[in-house]
Amino acid sequence: MNAEKPPRVGLGLLKRGFVAAILIVLSTAGAVSAAGFLQTKEIVRIVEREGRAPIAIPEIDPTEAGKPQTLMILGSDQRWGEKKGESRSDTILLVRLDASQRAIALMSIPRDLKVTLPGQALPDKINAAYANGGPRATTKAVKSVFRQATGENFKINHVLNVNFGAFRRAVNRIGGVYVDVDRTYFNDNAPPRNSPSPYATIDVKAGYQKLKGRDALDFVRYRHEDNDLVRAARQQDFLRELRNSAGTRELLQWSNRKELAALFAHYVDTDAGLRKTKGIFRLLKLVLGTASKPVRQITFPISGEDEQYVMSSDTDLRRAAARFLEPPAAAPIKTTRKAKRKNAKKARVALDLTTAPNLVRERQTGENMAILAAKRLRRLPFYFPTLKWASGVYSQDSPRIYTIEDERGKRHRAYRIVVRKNLNGEYYGVQGTTWREPPILDGRSVSRTVKGRRLRLFYDGGRVRRIAWRTPRAVYWVSNTLAGSLSARQMIALASSLRVFGRSK
Repeated sequence: MNAEKPPRVGLGLLKRGFVAAILIVLSTAGAVSAAGFLQTKEIVRIVEREGRAPIAIPEIDPTEAGKPQTLMILGSDQRWGEKKGESRSDTILLVRLDASQRAIALMSIPRDLKVTLPGQALPDKINAAYANGGPRATTKAVKSVFRQATGENFKINHVLNVNFGAFRRAVNRIGGVYVDVDRTYFNDNAPPRNSPSPYATIDVKAGYQKLKGRDALDFVRYRHEDNDLVRAARQQDFLRELRNSAGTRELLQWSNRKELAALFAHYVDTDAGLRKTKGIFRLLKLVLGTASKPVRQITFPISGEDEQYVMSSDTDLRRAAARFLEPPAAAPIKTTRKAKRKNAKKARVALDLTTAPNLVRERQTGENMAILAAKRLRRLPFYFPTLKWASGVYSQDSPRIYTIEDERGKRHRAYRIVVRKNLNGEYYGVQGTTWREPPILDGRSVSRTVKGRRLRLFYDGGRVRRIAWRTPRAVYWVSNTLAGSLSARQMIALASSLRVFGRSK
């Protein structure tokens, strides 16, 4: 090993995210046809050709074809200089596929969750289970946590454990992922006091952009100035955008099944059930049954935290398990006249600060940003906010102004305004770009007209993730925090408050 090589802290995160995203895409894109069942044995032969032994996990719960399944995706974050076996699971991701439910559930278990591991007397972090006994010990730990809280067996039907080799090949294979980066992620590689190992250098700018290779890894692995919940939300946000990328859709076409199977087999260790024709057949059948379901993020409940642990009560764990097993449906898309009148009535009061608490009027700061940006943007009119979160702070005195390339290589002007909502890594922002059809605005949305502006509301479950509107020359949107902590009324009020520079109103 080269002693001068910088450490690759967290290298497994995005690679694990890619594999998780593959499973989610398979579950939502309908990429597998019924005729594909006849070729399941071909996939098994490709997997077996790699010669990787399956993981022995007797605690796995068997299931019948087409019945609900819970997949647990693990990944160890083996740091530079560590010996094999010293690593801990940095990501524990649960995916619930159930054809009888209205959505596919996705839930991350915090790596620092305080638990009493099976066979131990003293509490520890749940990710210590991986160091103690690998995927099997982690499976036992997760099942034990929910069993103690609910009094019932928490079924895990398959386990996938991913190594570090897949990242660059996978992300570069799909050509990168367009991501709405909520703020600048920066670390200057300065080592902490009395520590011989510096952190990795990270410098990812805020704004909507295509992330490839190292930048994508840095965005997902960043650990400074936020907590487990924000970090999990950032990883899951990346998965949502990866699922919608053109490169992923192309890779997951049935004609590319051999390449996908080889990639999966080479970099992923699984339980024995996914090394057999019957196990793969059962999962494929369930994939077809959930092809049209939306993916819903289930926030893991935290009842407290200290410098070492995060805690969750038994009551919160019971609720989390119930939401995971029966995820909430997507927000309904209402198109009737009655629904439109109801939405219009709600929109008319959206700018009343009494219905959008914790927002204050602040025009001057936004207008000062516009003055600095106007000369550089030219063809892109600058919309600036006149409302702000009461205790929020603009992350910079001027917006980030940059150029973004679309999927065909055409360059577009763009800008990003970032507001720090609190000290826990939550940021919301305003984006503008001359690229009027970016992939992030694909999909279903609810429309409302407020003050003459037609807004499109994009939901994740019951939360408004972003609000967008188009002009003849550009498109603009307001992005919620990664944790979705701004309410729908607050988001509508913020989006409606934006004013174009040079106009009095």
